[in-house]
Amino acid sequence: MSRRKKKVAILGGGMAGLTAAWRLSEPGWQDRFESITVYQRGWRVGGKGASSRGEHGRIEEHGLHVWLGSYENAFTVLRECYAELDRPNTDPESPIQDWDQALIPANDLGAADYFDGGWQVWLGRFSRTAHQPGDPDPDQGPLTVVGFFERTVQLIGDLVESLRTEPDTGLTLSTSPAPPKPVGTAARTVQRALLAATIALVNPQPKREVGIDLLGQALEAARTTLDYEHRTDHRRTWILISLLTATARGIIVDNLMTDPRGFRAIQDEDFSEWALRHGAHRDTVDFPLVRAMYDMVFGWDKADPDKPAFGAGLGVLFTGVMLFRYKGAIFWKMTAGMGDVVIAPMYQALRRRGVTFEFFHRVDALHLDGQRHAVESISMGRQVRLAPGRTHYEPLTTVGGLAVFPDRPLAEQIEHPGGPDALEGLESHFGSRDDVERRVLRRGVDFDHVVLAVSLGMLPIVAAELIDDRVEWHEMTTKLHTVATQAFQLWLRPDHETLGLRWPGATISGYVTPYDTWASMPQTLWAEQWPADDTPGTVAYFCGPLHTDWPTVGDHAEYVAECTRRANAEILDYLRDHVWLFFPNAVTEAGFAWHLLTGVDGQQGIDALATQHVSVNIDPSDRYVQSVPGTDRYRLRPDESGYDNLVLAGDWTDSGMNAGCIESSVMSGLEAANAVLGRGRYHRIRGFYIP
Repeated sequence: MSRRKKKVAILGGGMAGLTAAWRLSEPGWQDRFESITVYQRGWRVGGKGASSRGEHGRIEEHGLHVWLGSYENAFTVLRECYAELDRPNTDPESPIQDWDQALIPANDLGAADYFDGGWQVWLGRFSRTAHQPGDPDPDQGPLTVVGFFERTVQLIGDLVESLRTEPDTGLTLSTSPAPPKPVGTAARTVQRALLAATIALVNPQPKREVGIDLLGQALEAARTTLDYEHRTDHRRTWILISLLTATARGIIVDNLMTDPRGFRAIQDEDFSEWALRHGAHRDTVDFPLVRAMYDMVFGWDKADPDKPAFGAGLGVLFTGVMLFRYKGAIFWKMTAGMGDVVIAPMYQALRRRGVTFEFFHRVDALHLDGQRHAVESISMGRQVRLAPGRTHYEPLTTVGGLAVFPDRPLAEQIEHPGGPDALEGLESHFGSRDDVERRVLRRGVDFDHVVLAVSLGMLPIVAAELIDDRVEWHEMTTKLHTVATQAFQLWLRPDHETLGLRWPGATISGYVTPYDTWASMPQTLWAEQWPADDTPGTVAYFCGPLHTDWPTVGDHAEYVAECTRRANAEILDYLRDHVWLFFPNAVTEAGFAWHLLTGVDGQQGIDALATQHVSVNIDPSDRYVQSVPGTDRYRLRPDESGYDNLVLAGDWTDSGMNAGCIESSVMSGLEAANAVLGRGRYHRIRGFYIP
């Protein structure tokens, strides 16, 4: 007698859930499983990576999404997806045919620097490499602590070479292992001093303390050689050398080369505090590249820029992977919305494989069996009914031939008793609960395996029984930190030259809070459909943290209204006082030049802002998972739920890349699928991670 095939229920259609579905549905999956079903609240998948199209087909994102060239697993999955879709044959009219048209290289990383009473931008230009992220070549293997130390020393050499550039030229870095060529007198002096100190560090003959002392002496000699007080290029280079030297010293002093925990050994300490403890100059804390790193991971306690909170182990790992293991380019930017070029193709490919998607299904609660060994049932609210004659909801529409998600449900496909006005809140925890049906999925009938792929902020809401049952669930949901975020996009009619923008296409972090990160995104404008008399020449994305307490005990509507009011007020202040750094010609004595925006029709202030796109990400499912020191130990691995039929997926799990990023979500989804399939945790996981 043949064994009954199992059913898989994936709760949540974010990137982790989609990736789990991707691996579970590989060719031959129907020999093992009867069905794989993704349950998703509202009308879109993608989670925090979801985007939609609004008026004039404009791209509307949750925030700024940029992929690092070191995201090996994310790129691998994306490339597999596009190869399987085979759009040249199946959709030849699509303007994006393959992955390398969906994401393009971006070589510039900028950091805002407050020096001598004013703001400046330090632009680092990272050289291109011959390889592409996700190349199916033999893996380079993990970046070991020893390897990181070696690359740190090499990077110090690169920095010394950069001293020969003019201040405005910025910094040029490379992943090449070739040593830098000799340069000018100052650079040569610094280079020789650091080389001598490095030899002392790695030489097994002298005592370790001697090498460390020599390294400190070499660093001080470097500062004496440079014009630290007056030349910003010398000051920045010296501080970065100080940081890297402290990192090298910390690796030696903390025995990270031999400690079996590797970088986990220093995860209980903040990165900046760890660097200072190992001799980094006090200016390192406010060094633009350090602040930019914290901004990238929203690494501030309660969104306070004076309270850095980012685990040292992950900080060192993240820096090393970003700087030393990127392929093609350090950054890759999307040529349209993330929902357009990443999420929609994955949805299409999964549908072709036979994966089922149940949209408008809000997960309300997981229920355990009597022995509390497994998930017995799952309560859901079905938010709408499908229109007569429809068997499933098709979420995609097209803009300019490209499959995209709209900014609201496609009304002709659904029925809802509340009418069109009730549809807006279907994606929000704070929306109405006017469900058309209560559904209960039961083990052995509707599912056998469960992949819990909701966000960390949703766990206390949907997994209360599990939190009450197991202490590790309680600790994870109370010890891990999340933060709300906020973002806005501006479309301006003038081109970047007219606006005075000096860094078109760049991404710059480390600026004033709350909108500390900015990106020029001109590569997306082709995908939008603006009227000829109101076409933007420039588009810019801004994002940052938003401090707001969660959970809230007040009225939900009042909470949403207050957070929205604060976010809008902070945008108005930012445009009046700070946007000049990027667009100096968009600011006059009277303030921001509102008439330059598309679609404003003479409006100003809050009314003009309403014509642009603002995203206030306060929903518990939208809150960003932070990597606060001392919290790593409370993360559960995807295979550590403690229940027989439940695996976990999300950037809140212990995936080996424990930061809130797309690579972490993809790795977690792959590991969750590996657990369901009975494979090893890191089966076909690429790149570097903390074991």
